[in-house]
Amino acid sequence: MIGKLRQLELALAKISLAAMALLILIGGIARTLDHPVIWSLEISMVIFAWVSMLAIDQALQKQRHIGIDILTIHLSQRTQRRLNLMNQLIILGFLICGIWYGYSFTITTGNQVLPVTQLPLYILNAAVPTGCVLMAITTIEHIIHSCRIERASESLD
Repeated sequence: MIGKLRQLELALAKISLAAMALLILIGGIARTLDHPVIWSLEISMVIFAWVSMLAIDQALQKQRHIGIDILTIHLSQRTQRRLNLMNQLIILGFLICGIWYGYSFTITTGNQVLPVTQLPLYILNAAVPTGCVLMAITTIEHIIHSCRIERASESLD
């Protein structure tokens, strides 16, 4: 099931990125022709928020976020694994806060609308808690994987 979710997530990110680029292009061309499509930037902003969260989770899944290992490379493999696990637990804590506060903010602004399109503001704001849920799932997967590696390495010792 998680695999299907990941495939859907990647497909949505690709389609949304293409849609955003197309909307910006259409808006630019229309403005040049003196027929501005005033809603194109607002819709692009909403899509950008969602694409950003999906892309951040994709990077997290592939462990492509920036990391500084100048100190940890000098530690033993066991210590590195334990620090990595501790780091993942801290990340999970921040993501849980992101889910909580993002959801609260989305609910708080639920009756507001975007100025041009009159779309409910929660469509934009829901990107944060949704992205945090996806990243929490990814982080839990990493934690489980790290625990399995740690357990396997302990059985070898």
